[in-house]
Amino acid sequence: MGEVVSFRDFAQTRRRRRQEEQMRECVRILELNLQLAFALYEIAPAEERPHRARQIRQLAEVLDYAVRAG
Repeated sequence: MGEVVSFRDFAQTRRRRRQEEQMRECVRILELNLQLAFALYEIAPAEERPHRARQIRQLAEVLDYAVRAG
């Protein structure tokens, strides 16, 4: 026997799954960007390091927010 599911419930479930998938992808991209920022910091000349450090902090904050929101 089948179960009757309202279209609204189906649409909400589908939307929620899509949002969760998008959040996981966003977190993955942020993690990759943070890894790149660390690598660029390591090879950066001394005068560029403060900029790279700020970039790392900003990316870490956005990643923290995304993980908490997800």
